[in-house]
Amino acid sequence: MSPVTVEVDERVAVVTVADVDGGNAISPALSEQVPAALASAAADPRVHVVLAAGLPAVFAAGASREYLLTEERADVEPFVRAFPHCPLPVVAAMQGHAIGGGLSHGLYADVPVLSERSVYAANFLNYGLVPEYGTTWLLPNRLGHTLGTEMLLTARGYRGAELRARSAPVRVVPHDEVFGSSLAIARDIARAPRHALRLLKEQLAAQALAAGDAAIEVEVGRHEQAWRSEEFRRLVEQRYGRAEEIAR
Repeated sequence: MSPVTVEVDERVAVVTVADVDGGNAISPALSEQVPAALASAAADPRVHVVLAAGLPAVFAAGASREYLLTEERADVEPFVRAFPHCPLPVVAAMQGHAIGGGLSHGLYADVPVLSERSVYAANFLNYGLVPEYGTTWLLPNRLGHTLGTEMLLTARGYRGAELRARSAPVRVVPHDEVFGSSLAIARDIARAPRHALRLLKEQLAAQALAAGDAAIEVEVGRHEQAWRSEEFRRLVEQRYGRAEEIAR
């Protein structure tokens, strides 16, 4: 069975990624299944907005250790930037941790909702890696230039409560209220006519993807240089999976 499910609640389609065995880590399988689920939800004429959810403890992790150490990488951009490619608005209920590319994935949503206690980390530099998929534009844009840049440079985890205290312009609510708050926002959005929502989403997504594409042009060569370095592989082997990589 696919770990990605779609359920329609009146005008809201709830797309849930619950890859328990894989810990919601980015994978080639999810890079196919998540865009397909979003497309299926958006094709349903009843649906006006998509609510994206993950596991209670992990919204979206970064790449798995196996993926990071593979010689031939698959393209996981369809997962990381799945939400701006969805034809309808996406509210992301980021209740669990969001790490690395998983954080980028969530913040590409039209409206992300974070948990006070969960950890959000752009931990690329912990492995001697630099970001891709527009992350160097996305974090400063979504969280504020100074805070987003700090997150990239320190590579540490920030709990949602700290991001709120630092005036990050995203909604942060108590952990157990993330899904309910996200659903309330989705239902509020869903009151608008479906056709108008599709047109507005096209406007918003075109701008986000253009800015992300411009960042990718700067990122791609430097990301490849870091990926091919021996230091990157050594740090992944030494550090991947250590609890402090999330908690610090």
